[in-house]
Amino acid sequence: MVEETQSSRTLELVLGIIGGIFGLLGGLFAIFFSVFASEVLYLGISAVLASILGIIGAVYVQRNPRNAGLILIISAIWLLISISAFAIPGTVFLGISGVLALIRK
Repeated sequence: MVEETQSSRTLELVLGIIGGIFGLLGGLFAIFFSVFASEVLYLGISAVLASILGIIGAVYVQRNPRNAGLILIISAIWLLISISAFAIPGTVFLGISGVLALIRK
């Protein structure tokens, strides 16, 4: 019998969690910034939700890397659309994590 070796998904997990944390920080910054511009409040809440989805996708990468990779990429795009400039670090980490989850065997 030939065993198929699975690669460790620790890199995707760590990058996804770091990206989610950066996204949470950016979202919280946008929520605090909403004191000056009220329309930013909903974008900050959206960014926090996208970051939580990214962290869930990062944790899920151990079980099903393909679906988790898609979740990570979707959350990266959602985060970038929500709070653009505040989300660049989180988007980069989530995006890299998602692409790695999709292309690594």
